[in-house]
Amino acid sequence: MASAVSYEHLTSIQGVANGVATLDGTGLIPPAQLPPAATSPYKGVFASVGLLPATGVTADYAFVTGSGFYYWNSALIDPGPGWVAQEITEADYLLLTADEIMAVPYLIIPTP
Repeated sequence: MASAVSYEHLTSIQGVANGVATLDGTGLIPPAQLPPAATSPYKGVFASVGLLPATGVTADYAFVTGSGFYYWNSALIDPGPGWVAQEITEADYLLLTADEIMAVPYLIIPTP
């Protein structure tokens, strides 16, 4: 025998904690219904750059032990969007486009 769930019950648990997530007009779950870790720009601590998440959005950042902070740069052209060290050399900084520079709060490492 199939169990029945009332329409009133389903609508009462939509979009609430421990309930059923809803979709917005674009088919996505609204950020308010996601856990804080899913919407926080801080992605955590990683042992190496190779362990960083495969994707991100602009403003996401993470700490790599022994390497410092990395930011996701969606504006990178070559090789494409990716994690970049916050601290880069002046020579590497000069190779970035204006859009790439604006996407990440870079710190330039002084050359000795």
